[in-house]
Amino acid sequence: MEKPWYKQFWPWFLMCIPFSVVIAMVITLSVASSYGDNPMVVDDYYKKGRGINAQVEKVQEAQRRGITFSFQQDGQKLALAYQTGAPAELTALNIRFYHTTLADKDFSLVLTADAQGVFRGELPADVIEHKGKWTVTITPFDGSWRLSQQLQLPAYRELVLEPLTYGV
Repeated sequence: MEKPWYKQFWPWFLMCIPFSVVIAMVITLSVASSYGDNPMVVDDYYKKGRGINAQVEKVQEAQRRGITFSFQQDGQKLALAYQTGAPAELTALNIRFYHTTLADKDFSLVLTADAQGVFRGELPADVIEHKGKWTVTITPFDGSWRLSQQLQLPAYRELVLEPLTYGV
């Protein structure tokens, strides 16, 4: 006498295949819904691309002007000075610091020049705590040019910042 179908191996094995797919789908949906607000997705690639082109043009303007800066850090104190390409009248500089991996550590400073033409400021205390790569972006108050470069903070020596078109 033959066993009934529910006591045989093959019907259960064949039913497990679609059931395992349903379980995998539920797991995938739960993971996707918990991480669904991914900021890396861009809605309008065309506008984003045009923005990148505008940034490259500003970097090229800094290159045409021959702008370079010396960057010094002493603890929390920051000193930034034109090495070449200084304008006749010094305006305030917007300086943005972007941490490579920790977006909540990003910050910006607005610095004005002292009598010697050196832009001085103070870095937040957590910059010293979170050692690592930072992208420093310098723009004048009118936004006519842009300089952006990666550097390691804290910096223990004087660094030269130049307008580079890669990594804009």
